[in-house]
Amino acid sequence: MVRSLFFLFLSIPFISSGPSAQEKSNDALHQAFLDLSQDLVLMDLSAHPDDEDGASLALYRKRQGIKTYSVLFTRGEGGQNEKGPELYEALGVLRSQETERAGRILGAEVHFLNFSDFGYSKTASEAFRVWGGQSEALRRLVYVIRRYKPDVLFTNHNAIDGHGHHQAVAITAIAAFDAAADSNYSPEQLHEAGISLWQPRKLFFRSFGRWESVADVSNPVNDTDHVSGSTYFDIAVQALQMHRTQGMDRANFRAFTRGKSLYRLVRENSQYDRDSSTFFSGINLFHDPSVASLAPLRAALDRLKPGTGPEDMLPVASAVQHACDSLRSTGTLSVLGRRMVDHWEEELGRLVSAACGVRAEFIPRDSVAVPQQRVPCELTVRAGQCMLGAVQWSFKLPHAWGIQELPPEGASARPSSDRRMVTLTVSDDPELTLPKTVTNYRPINQHERSVARVSMTLNGRPFAVDVHPALETAPRQLIAVSPPSVGLLRSRLREGVEIEYTIKNFLPHKTAGRIGVRAPEAWSAENASFVIEKEDSVAHGRLAIRPPAGVVPGTYVVHVRTTLASAPVTINVIDAQFAPDVSLGIVKSYDTTLETAAATLGVRYEMISDADLAEGDLLRFSTIVVDIRAYLVRGALRAHNARLLDYVRRGGNLVVMYQRETEWKPEFAPYPFQITRRRVCVEDVPVTILAPGHPLLSKPNTIGESDWSGWKQERAVYMPRDVSAEYEKLIASADPDEPQLDTGYLAAHVGKGTYLYTSYVWYRQLKEGHAGAFRCFANMISYPSFREANR
Repeated sequence: MVRSLFFLFLSIPFISSGPSAQEKSNDALHQAFLDLSQDLVLMDLSAHPDDEDGASLALYRKRQGIKTYSVLFTRGEGGQNEKGPELYEALGVLRSQETERAGRILGAEVHFLNFSDFGYSKTASEAFRVWGGQSEALRRLVYVIRRYKPDVLFTNHNAIDGHGHHQAVAITAIAAFDAAADSNYSPEQLHEAGISLWQPRKLFFRSFGRWESVADVSNPVNDTDHVSGSTYFDIAVQALQMHRTQGMDRANFRAFTRGKSLYRLVRENSQYDRDSSTFFSGINLFHDPSVASLAPLRAALDRLKPGTGPEDMLPVASAVQHACDSLRSTGTLSVLGRRMVDHWEEELGRLVSAACGVRAEFIPRDSVAVPQQRVPCELTVRAGQCMLGAVQWSFKLPHAWGIQELPPEGASARPSSDRRMVTLTVSDDPELTLPKTVTNYRPINQHERSVARVSMTLNGRPFAVDVHPALETAPRQLIAVSPPSVGLLRSRLREGVEIEYTIKNFLPHKTAGRIGVRAPEAWSAENASFVIEKEDSVAHGRLAIRPPAGVVPGTYVVHVRTTLASAPVTINVIDAQFAPDVSLGIVKSYDTTLETAAATLGVRYEMISDADLAEGDLLRFSTIVVDIRAYLVRGALRAHNARLLDYVRRGGNLVVMYQRETEWKPEFAPYPFQITRRRVCVEDVPVTILAPGHPLLSKPNTIGESDWSGWKQERAVYMPRDVSAEYEKLIASADPDEPQLDTGYLAAHVGKGTYLYTSYVWYRQLKEGHAGAFRCFANMISYPSFREANR
């Protein structure tokens, strides 16, 4: 949509119920005045959610009113989930939401580059390989620099050490600093509206540890924000606590940073007076001759101070708008000049909106639309503190969408409000925004959005508001299956597997049909009818799927489907044995994988409660498994760990899955050891058997080379050190060009029983139905039946 040059543009983000009470408060008005006082732009670059320097973002936005962006390369889906069972893309949806919430606290606008997060990496080269090459990382970062045009880039990361994703961000930032201004680099981007060549002025890297002595900037993040009464560091802590799936609601951020925000200048251009005492020291936009003609407008805006009322504000705003109109009509504005004028337009609009109580809404009666749907929408404008008049609406829609404005229903009952109805028609093939597990990872280039412009007068002065409807687009039906990957023992083929399904209906009416399974020849599968009474409702059910009796071990994909939707299910047919007398107890953390694995094997199991840990009969279990990170989330486990060790001494078999160094105490183990952050990141590196013939590697399943192939994401994490001789080391592995790590699978006899500790990432493999992981897990829980042979 071409912007009208006679109207003041108010940018209002996706809303359905207008600004919150806080946005209408005096604090919001104060921030609007502050934002209008600045023309500078700051961009933070991060690899993952929680990597952002929130303290510096809060400082520059809330103290100085500088426009701030937080750009993240990934959505964090490769990490662990400390709040639930979601992993991979489903976890990425949660972490994206957490990042958006954190951004609102910091006052930063959040954008994602949508690269895959595949867990911890030690090298930038691995990150670039997974991300489609260094050139693709550069292309995407250059795109957002050219779109949002930051004066200063900064990042917590460096190009030398640390997480490989972090290194890749820093390397890409250095390359993008000049590439964004190079007309020969990705010239196709320049054909898109709003994309133009842009040269940032400074690039800063965080100074941690050995770099502190060479820091150029020390951001005063321990100063107090006069509006909230909190320090900027404490505002960052509040934002960091939004990252709950990463356990950041419990993190000691001050201990990690020591309350410092130190940076060194790593790149600069020559278009400012050299001064690195702050991020923006020495940068004066009006030293650029291309914006000299805008200085009088800047001076006029500077006369708008807190306390200025609408009666004085509106004439200044209109005068500035008219001058900007004249400059645009000449077509002589430079890229910087256009950025400044657009910024003034947006911030003036926010200021007038806050001062006049303008509330504009484009409210679809259906928040999720499907192809070809006709959606009734309500358009409303209110202006609580100013006189509203001459309301007119115009629309810009994605390709092949339509809109029909209905006749007015009559004069508004209130002089400061306007209400009318339209019908929005979705195209045959719209760009879908749901499900987020898919759409969050699409290319980042600008996508078409519906937008309505409402022009009006406020106290007789012309203004306009752009409003985006709170509307998602989805397929007509969506099928979710659980589990999406499942293991099936060959000994239980006759039982087959049961798949739970959920069909969600997005059609604006009742729907019905049949759901079935498309499977390989000779497989049998159920089908069922379903009825979903209304939109946004679901149908649940279970389908049994059975392979033929002669099926060979391997991976098979079937599809659960209706006439409108389909979802794949991976079934891994597994050869695995376990001792018939296994009685399993599980000390659960926040994941459900171990109980699912036990059910798949068909062993008897119970979940061990806090009361069991405190005083229950633990010897009723032949094996107890402590889940990943359980020492973090189970206080009773920490308090009563001595009872588990007594269980071992009296003949039990205790298997402890990996824990982190921050939640581990050496005395939790019968023979103490420390836990480190050492890991084996590359999931397909060879595994060396250190104890050939050991029952854990041979009874009842002989573990061979094929059992280690096809792992997902990583081999092992948080390896122990200072391991005493009482432990037998069973296997070893190493990332390329690194020494072998041999402490990832330990076994020790303690009294009459045994204690196993393993850092290998079994839970991810078991969740995927990986055959080798099931065979190793079966050996762990069967160990009491075979351990005497190893004494």
